[in-house]
Amino acid sequence: MELIALPKFEREYKKFAKRIQEAIKRQIKTILENPEIGEIKKGDLAKIKVHKFKEKNQLFLLAYEVEYERKIIYLYSIGLTKDFTKE
Repeated sequence: MELIALPKFEREYKKFAKRIQEAIKRQIKTILENPEIGEIKKGDLAKIKVHKFKEKNQLFLLAYEVEYERKIIYLYSIGLTKDFTKE
């Protein structure tokens, strides 16, 4: 599968410390290995999946979409749970 990080994801990713960025990279690898790991959103966001993971006792959410026909995973957003729903 091809991986495409959208600009919002890239901006958010760069804000994290190197240690957290490495943890995010590991989680992206997990998603590439098993795209079904995320929880599907409801309603208008039904195509979006959210993968939850903990790092240093903080819960992170990673939003992505899988286009199976084109074999592409789009990375939309990454953040802490408290910041995730603000935008």
